[in-house]
Amino acid sequence: MIIEWTDVDRSKLYSLFDTFKTCRAVIFPALSQGRGKIWVDSIDSPTVAKFNLNVLNFIVGDSDSVSAKELLQTIEPMQPLFVPDDWIDFITEEWGDQLGTQKRTLMSPDSLDINYLRELRDRLPKEYRLERVDIEIAKKLDKGVHKHIAMFFDGSADFAENGIGWCVKHEDKVISIASTYTPYTNKFDVQVDTINDPTHRRKGLATTVCAALMVYALENNVVPHWDAANDASVQLAFKLGYTDPYEWNLFYLKPP
Repeated sequence: MIIEWTDVDRSKLYSLFDTFKTCRAVIFPALSQGRGKIWVDSIDSPTVAKFNLNVLNFIVGDSDSVSAKELLQTIEPMQPLFVPDDWIDFITEEWGDQLGTQKRTLMSPDSLDINYLRELRDRLPKEYRLERVDIEIAKKLDKGVHKHIAMFFDGSADFAENGIGWCVKHEDKVISIASTYTPYTNKFDVQVDTINDPTHRRKGLATTVCAALMVYALENNVVPHWDAANDASVQLAFKLGYTDPYEWNLFYLKPP
């Protein structure tokens, strides 16, 4: 039987989620801040668990458990599912032809050079302005560049308190923004968005705004992680100084 975990102390579950090589910069800050919802097969001795953070689902534990199939059946079609490697064979067998995959690339932040990032940050063309995203800027962001804030933060005030963001402005309009994808503690995934306007393309704005965010993070002993969804993101990560790409898949259930 699958039951919801309601105890504010989630530390008993950390060892289960520690099996994730990917998504750690999303999972552990959210767990420690009491965000999202968790389901387990036992309160006293859980062997499997599902952590749901808005549309994101993370399943861990023993895939041979009698509760594994029941837990997997709670995943809605098209919702992203993240699992450790030892679950891949199980979900492949269970979902068969309905299994969908999306390739991602995790980059290592171990090689980041703060002095090099400062140089990238300072290359902003004169017609643009670099600013820290405060609560007032967050309130005015275009929907195209702040979907993750609406999904994972409880409004602009929550983002100002539990997120970090830097933006590039042109004539007081936010053109590009780099920020924490979800609420953070000592690490976060970088989320970067630039408006779709050819006037501002090929000027290095995404590079500049990412570098600004990363410099701020490193100066404050916070690790900026990078998990790319496409080749363009991988190339930007390389430019910023990330190395050692590790390809992996997120999964989703195709509709019948």
